[in-house]
Amino acid sequence: MFRKIKNLHFKVIAMILIFIITFSIMQVLFSSLSRVNADSNRYEYNGNNLDDGVYPGFKNLIDELKAKHPAWRFVIMETGLDWNQAIVAESSILSSGSPLSLIQGKVGDWICQSCGTKTYDNGSWYHASEYAIKYYMDARNWLKDNAYILQFLQVGYVETSDENIYNALDGTYLHKMDIARAINNGCKAKGANPYYIVARIIQEQGTGKSATYEMESDGVKYYNLFNIGASGNGNGNIVSGALAYAKSHGWTSVQKSVEGGIDFLFSGYLKNKQDTMYLNKFDVESKNGVYNNQYMQNIEAPTREATLMYNKIKDTEILNQTLTFVIPVFYNMPSERCASPDETSETGAKNIKLRSGHSNYNVREARNQSSKVITTVESPDTIVLSDQRYRDGWHRVVLTNGTAGYIKFNSSIWEEIDDVTNCNEQMSLSGDGVNLRAGPGIGEPIITTLSKGQLVNRIDNSGRYSYNGITWDRVILADGRQGFISRDYLEAASNDSEVYTISANGGLFLRETPGGNVIRLLPNGTTVTRTEIAENELNGNYWDKVTTPEGATGYVARAYLRDSNGNVPSGKRKDNDETTEINVKKDDENKAILMEPNVKVDNLKSLGNKISVKNKNGEEVTKALIGTGYKITIDGKEYTAIKKGDVNGDGEVDVIDLAKIKRELIGKIKLENEYKSAAKLSKSSDKIDVIDLALLKRYLIGTKNIEIK
Repeated sequence: MFRKIKNLHFKVIAMILIFIITFSIMQVLFSSLSRVNADSNRYEYNGNNLDDGVYPGFKNLIDELKAKHPAWRFVIMETGLDWNQAIVAESSILSSGSPLSLIQGKVGDWICQSCGTKTYDNGSWYHASEYAIKYYMDARNWLKDNAYILQFLQVGYVETSDENIYNALDGTYLHKMDIARAINNGCKAKGANPYYIVARIIQEQGTGKSATYEMESDGVKYYNLFNIGASGNGNGNIVSGALAYAKSHGWTSVQKSVEGGIDFLFSGYLKNKQDTMYLNKFDVESKNGVYNNQYMQNIEAPTREATLMYNKIKDTEILNQTLTFVIPVFYNMPSERCASPDETSETGAKNIKLRSGHSNYNVREARNQSSKVITTVESPDTIVLSDQRYRDGWHRVVLTNGTAGYIKFNSSIWEEIDDVTNCNEQMSLSGDGVNLRAGPGIGEPIITTLSKGQLVNRIDNSGRYSYNGITWDRVILADGRQGFISRDYLEAASNDSEVYTISANGGLFLRETPGGNVIRLLPNGTTVTRTEIAENELNGNYWDKVTTPEGATGYVARAYLRDSNGNVPSGKRKDNDETTEINVKKDDENKAILMEPNVKVDNLKSLGNKISVKNKNGEEVTKALIGTGYKITIDGKEYTAIKKGDVNGDGEVDVIDLAKIKRELIGKIKLENEYKSAAKLSKSSDKIDVIDLALLKRYLIGTKNIEIK
């Protein structure tokens, strides 16, 4: 009896261990998008509490508005976010393949260069460029005494009459007193600004009759004024989605649709302090996470809705009331506002020179022919750097002595030449927040800001731009953008560099904090640089901080990182790791070759003179990782490969193998022969058990190596 109880006790403990480990595995495989529940730092501006050195250019603009509208209140919203990181995040493409930010009716630099003319939604939308996103996200462009300021209006309830709402609907098919009354009653019941709601409805419905305003199903009329649930390609899908949502929520009247839409906005956005039109689009409020919770993809929506709202209230007394505006600010914003892509045709490093037969061309102080001449380009032998090109034909140029000015580009006098390159070296950024500049010099336009560990290719290390104690090297980013970086911030990316690739089918989420809010999806195979190594486990993972080639920084689960040998990195920096020999062992008795997870064909050379490897399909393998079940012939003798941890025989040791061991333990599958041997990592027994499962999990999170004794 005692033995039975003891056996039962062991089984219970074993099952508990299986449950705990399985729960951890599920978190690795299906970790949820947890949120960071911290708020932005908000405070009312009093004329003296805004640091112009930290947030340049805001104070004067707000002071001008306060002078014109003394009753207005301005709340400074310190997002706590880095400006350039926020731009990268807002330009991301979601796992669904759709960009966070879309634009319509624009060409040239408004459109993402990588996506080009690829269209989205109904076929008329394009992926917005970072230049376009910067322009619309920079609040300094919209702090003006006109319609655009209303995108920052806090949308709390403002009492007004049905007649005012009726007048606000003028010019649309909604211009009816019963509709105006329903909207005003709905706003009063839910505590929403009726002018904000009118602007949102007109933005969604347009001025002409909309198919989603009134829809009929089984003799019942349904209303969806906010187009909630109206998505998909083609009008049919859009209307059916809107109808399904309205039916499921019982929106059988205009007022029910208005109240339901307000509930949707408040529950999904306003309760998360996304309480302005700007914040409905750009989710930079840290309460409940950032970037993901946006009402619309159209980056122009806040300015358009603000214009609609302004046109409806400009002739009323509303603008003279005490209105509150929430102004978002970011760290590391450029000193000057971000210009519209229409103002500057192109920013970036290009080389130009005079054509043969031309000499002594004037470089001027400003972009006009009457401005002061500051130097000359003497001959076609002089290579001139063009770092900004304007639509009026002027170029901003920098000479090798650091002199900067402007030339009028005439194709009969000037010509563009190939990049001046003398090397192609992979380098790593040694500092954080390093500016990539269009030209060599601390006053040159900033293209973007780079992160510590970010990889770049150096293409010019000649030192031709050296002055004021700084040597500027020319580099190219992963997305093709070029510029200059001070050599002091570049270091060679060597074998000791913390550079890894993402190994995750379907991609891996880069998160804002360990296990926290998602920033973007990193495709399988993405190269990242590890900048911080987690010492403690959280929710079954070690979350290491990484930087992508585009400069996005965040945290990923270490189990999905791979080094050049296909191995999960350890919990120590490479330059501090003890060097370990790749271990293989020939078992002549069982005609097997036992090996560690990172073994490739080249690692077998020490076993014999003539070696060939064939995969499970009988195809010869010469370079790749060896998988369990591969056939290895050494000097005429055939062996079967057993790679410890590679349970499915694909050569990789990953969470798929972990899942197979788990299924073996619960009786779903039965591993046999070499696959059973690959799963058996401990010497606890001849059977696969929870200890083997735990050892493989520890290997995947980087706390335990798999070794061949």
